[in-house]
Amino acid sequence: MKKIIISLAALSALTIPLTATAADNSFYIRGSGGIAMAMDTDVDNMIGNGGTAKVTYDSGWAATFAAGYDFLGPLRADVEYLWQKNDVDTLMYKNEYGNFTEGDFKLQAFMFNGYYDVQTNSPWTPYVGGGIGWAKLDLNTPGLPTSDYDDTLAYQVMGGVAYAVTSQLSLDAQYRFTGTGDASIKGADYSMHSNNVMVGVGYSF
Repeated sequence: MKKIIISLAALSALTIPLTATAADNSFYIRGSGGIAMAMDTDVDNMIGNGGTAKVTYDSGWAATFAAGYDFLGPLRADVEYLWQKNDVDTLMYKNEYGNFTEGDFKLQAFMFNGYYDVQTNSPWTPYVGGGIGWAKLDLNTPGLPTSDYDDTLAYQVMGGVAYAVTSQLSLDAQYRFTGTGDASIKGADYSMHSNNVMVGVGYSF
């Protein structure tokens, strides 16, 4: 019995710092990376009365880096840089199909995010969040009359779970949906929507 009590006390000593970190005021940084599944894109108002082009993409990659503050309680907020790249799979334009392996789509964005952490009194912390910011979209493929980039509004919603490895270091797995407003390629309008699955690491100071 004495060994059991000692073991439970040692386990509690390890667990308390991990569960308490979510309630502490602290600055943090975090980075993440994962698979970016860009959804099909309609490019409207094509040049030369071309109507609408439809672009599909291969799965690509996304990465983020953020710096933020964990407030007292379940709320935290950060500023984030987001990068994403997907290769063009197929493009339909004027009822003709083409495969363009050299084409690609790039997204760069600066986002302001807010999160709600669900307190569980354990090292595991589920969370949900949302963000808004400004993005640069760059669509480049020889299947379109021209390639260009433009800036537009960006938004995202996230959900995931973090695991406290120590009182300062955490790992997390996350799903996020990212979208933008319309950007313009020489007058042709397009936007981006993507389902991303990411893993990351965070460090609190």
